[in-house]
Amino acid sequence: MKLGFIGTGNLASAILRGVITAEEIPANEIMIYDINLDKLSELQQELAVNTAESAVELAKSCEYVVIAVKPKDFATLAKDISEEIRSNDAVIISTAAGTQLEKIQGYFGYDAKTVRLMPNINAAVGESMTALCASERVSYAEKEFAMNLCSYFGRVAELEEKYFSAFTAIAGSAPAFAYMFADALANAGVKYGLPAKTAQDIAAQMLFGSAKQLLESPLTVSELIRNVCSPGGTTIEGVCSLKETGFENSVITAVDKTVEKDRLMSLL
Repeated sequence: MKLGFIGTGNLASAILRGVITAEEIPANEIMIYDINLDKLSELQQELAVNTAESAVELAKSCEYVVIAVKPKDFATLAKDISEEIRSNDAVIISTAAGTQLEKIQGYFGYDAKTVRLMPNINAAVGESMTALCASERVSYAEKEFAMNLCSYFGRVAELEEKYFSAFTAIAGSAPAFAYMFADALANAGVKYGLPAKTAQDIAAQMLFGSAKQLLESPLTVSELIRNVCSPGGTTIEGVCSLKETGFENSVITAVDKTVEKDRLMSLL
């Protein structure tokens, strides 16, 4: 098998669906395993991929093994499948938060070829922002495979691992911040008489369009802000109010707290 998934939770399922939709890797070259047999059966029926009877069987069969289990379960799993991974010289692709390349290799007990991914929840709609880093033994072609894999469910940036905590804050955790902003805007709309669903749809489309502008426009963020703010107009009043009430400082503080927590988790 070309690609295997150990763990088929929400994130892994989103990645798997992106891979199948892209039609770059045939379903018959993909194998999945999960201790939740009902989930395993549902995905097999939906996507027509192969299922394994155990994590060991999958590790024995696949060139690339995506490990999408909780960080607390990683060490035990690695011990169980290390012999098969080593025998195959398979590439490990980890989505475990706060679990560095060196720690993963320590779990496997050798210099395993390891790629670390940090996707976000927007993989579920094919719009994740994913960070990637790889250990030294991962070849150019193997890293390209992992980069392409990430592109099937959004965008990807190769980053040095030292930046992963910051990335977690501004990409992994920040969708929750964005949802809070959208919710606040929608509530303000309701205050002025808009139906709740209408206000939510308006806020969501505004965020979607603004994100598209940020990604596609050659202008800087500051220039885009200025373009919306007519002198003496309504928008500049709102922008000044946000600055006065500490909006930017609140966002930066939220990022600081998220980075701090991620770094603490990595020490466990």
